[in-house]
Formats: sequence, structure tokens, C-alpha cells
Amino acid sequence: MHIFERKYCFGDYRMKEYVFAVPTNLVNQIIITNTNFIKLKFSEFSKIIEYGDFFERNKIENDSSFKQIIPYTVFKNRDSKYLVLKRTEKQGEKRLHNMISLGIGGHINEKDKGFSKEQTFFNGMEREINEEIWLSNPAKYVYRGIIRDNSEDVSNVHLGILFEGYVKHAEIKEVDNFHSAWLTKSEIEKLKDAKLETWAKIALENI
Repeated sequence: MHIFERKYCFGDYRMKEYVFAVPTNLVNQIIITNTNFIKLKFSEFSKIIEYGDFFERNKIENDSSFKQIIPYTVFKNRDSKYLVLKRTEKQGEKRLHNMISLGIGGHINEKDKGFSKEQTFFNGMEREINEEIWLSNPAKYVYRGIIRDNSEDVSNVHLGILFEGYVKHAEIKEVDNFHSAWLTKSEIEKLKDAKLETWAKIALENI
């Protein structure tokens, strides 16, 4: 969820954040379509992240020559309802106030490093989920494809990796920053005119 800049200050010292990203030209060698959702095999996605590395975030945040990799998980319960999040006005990013999201996820950081690039990806995915929500039981995750939306400045520098997470129940941890509800797909579709985030719209069409 936190795909926007975080800053950490200790006295006069500002820690630099490093995030996992892949050069856009290498992404384009594997993803040759212009659609905003790509049903790419996970084995092909694994080839993409082999080109990845960690870069100082403030140097690539607005650099379209890189795609920052973002795990993006939509949660579904046993009643076939999805966890829907509405951002409150207590969030710092004003342009996101009252926007509706479906996905849980965020940047992959250096602390997520594993024995392989693929393991690093899943470490980051698991950390972000654990930071955002309480799970009643371990979830089963199914990979769906890749979100690539170049229509906006922010989404243009990110690549969303869409998963569905099947769980009995989940609750959001950041209750001050988000309102949450469990809705059916048809109920969510009726919210399309109610500030549904672009990635949420793309995910909804492909789950």
C-alpha cells in the first residue's frame, strides 16, 4: 500500500531508502504488449526480476527508465468477498484521500534480500502484508499477472505484480488511515465511479 515516499529522520541524519527496480528497457524486451494487464507466466516474470537491483529511491522515483517492482495482493474470503480499503483524510498524501483500493503491497527494500531475486520478491511481499493486515489463518496465494499502467506519472515508474490471497478473514492494522469492508465483486463494480484507484480497477477486471 505504501508506494509513496517514506522518510526517516534521526537528528540531522536522513536515512536513504533503497528499493528494488528493473530497467524499463529490459522489462520491455520480455513484455512486448501495450495492454495495462499482462497475463505473463510467473517463470517469465522471474526472468524480469533477475535484471533487478536496489537503487536509491529518491533518485529513481520519477525516472521512467526504471520500473519499481510492487507486490500487489487482493484478499478474498470464503464468502467470495474481497477486502476493500478506503483511504482516510488522515493520510499525508492529499491526492489519495478517500480513494478506494483493493491491493495490499509496497516497495521491496534491502532488508528483504534473500538467497535469490525471487526469494527477495516474496520476502518483500510477505513483509508488506504483515505490516498492513492481521490474517486469521495463513493465506493461499495465486499469481494472476502484471499490472503496467503508464497513464499516470506515479504508476508509470511502478510495475504491479497481482496476486489473489485466499483467507478466512483479515483485518487492516492502520485503522486511522483506512476504512475497510468485505464486498462481492459485483458490489465493488458499482463503486467504479467512487474514486476507485487505477490499479484497483485493473485488478478487479482480472480476478
